[in-house]
Amino acid sequence: MKVKRLQQMETFSPYTSVICQSVSKHPRIVQASMIACYVSLKDEVDTHYLIHELLKNHRVCVPRVQGDTMDFYEISSLEDLKEGHFHVFEPTTNILVDINDIDIVIVPMLAYDHYLYRVGYGKGYYDRYFARGYHGYKLGLAYSFQEVDFINHDQFDIPLDEILTEKAL
Repeated sequence: MKVKRLQQMETFSPYTSVICQSVSKHPRIVQASMIACYVSLKDEVDTHYLIHELLKNHRVCVPRVQGDTMDFYEISSLEDLKEGHFHVFEPTTNILVDINDIDIVIVPMLAYDHYLYRVGYGKGYYDRYFARGYHGYKLGLAYSFQEVDFINHDQFDIPLDEILTEKAL
């Protein structure tokens, strides 16, 4: 899927702005106070502009990985980010956000199925985070070509509540 995604990016990257506009208008986003959002890598649905726009009307937090644990830290601008683990930009702030204060988590993925299971990068950070007692909404962003027939999952995998693609708009 990583190779396929790299090959398809030229075709699908124009859909990023359409997907992000849809996210901005999503009822769960509009109503949210605190939004957690991944900071995209170059071959994912780009969230840099989305984060910039969300910060105008919402509190936003982004993940930071420390060992096997991922937590979310509030940021006030994209300037609060620096390159961290796996070349992902992480927050430089130390404003840890309580899991119960996050209304919605915007989740990245490598692949997904119609049962709303996803495959990330194999480290399980999001599933472990959700298993710690997250009860908010879990919204995935992907391109339609990332859909597969079935994701082999186990008791530790937690399905998302919704996945937005360019076809779902």
